[in-house]
Amino acid sequence: MEKTIILGNKKVKLVSSGASPIIYKANFQSDFFQDLGIILELAGIATSDKSEIEIMTEVMGNNRIRIFQQFAWTYAKNANQAILTLDEWLAEFEEFPIFDILSEVIELVVTSLSTKKA
Repeated sequence: MEKTIILGNKKVKLVSSGASPIIYKANFQSDFFQDLGIILELAGIATSDKSEIEIMTEVMGNNRIRIFQQFAWTYAKNANQAILTLDEWLAEFEEFPIFDILSEVIELVVTSLSTKKA
């Protein structure tokens, strides 16, 4: 699946494919599917009935923000092999509005894992 999002003030193309877990593992030495559980937790937290402060507190814990950034970068890298390292890429943005793009990244994740009926 391919999607273009607005991240900060830039258009960023994201691509989810069978290569995504390989790119993730090669760059972060972490298992894509294990970290995927954390991304799905983020989605649940962000859509809960909790207050904004409670949501922010939960999202900030357990390195969830960094893992989310790694997923977003992986999909951007899959779309454009020439992008910089994660830290250099993040430095290109004045802001990185996680809650603004969370649902779009989750959509890429879910679409890449779902099956198609024959």
